[in-house]
Amino acid sequence: METTSRKTNQGRGLHHPDLRAVSDLSERRDALATRVEDCVSRAFHAIGSSSETQEIIYWNLLMTKNVRRGEILEKPEEFIEGVRAIYGEAGTVVFEHLLRREIGREFELTSALELEAINKRSTPDLLHLIAHAALESKDDSDGMG
Repeated sequence: METTSRKTNQGRGLHHPDLRAVSDLSERRDALATRVEDCVSRAFHAIGSSSETQEIIYWNLLMTKNVRRGEILEKPEEFIEGVRAIYGEAGTVVFEHLLRREIGREFELTSALELEAINKRSTPDLLHLIAHAALESKDDSDGMG
């Protein structure tokens, strides 16, 4: 009877938790990407880009840098390069400042240490850091429980 019980537990351990973990990670990644997209949208609005203009920007990013709206976290360097090609260096500096402000608000980065981290990092590095922190911290807590 112990052998049967063991096989059943092994089957569960090999399949169900792994699938749930992948599903949870995918859901967390999608939710994080949506939050970042919202920050990007607010930053675009702050520089005067309407929703229609943003659609044109995203089309341009797809055509020139192969970056889709949902891939900003995965391809932040390409995203910023594409924005720079559209707005120029000065416009991109303003956009990045506004984006970083929105990221700080969205992710409640309010302590002096967190604000310093925002100011010292490039925007792509900041996006990588947020993605890593948000996805890894949840993985660590899942493993503990």
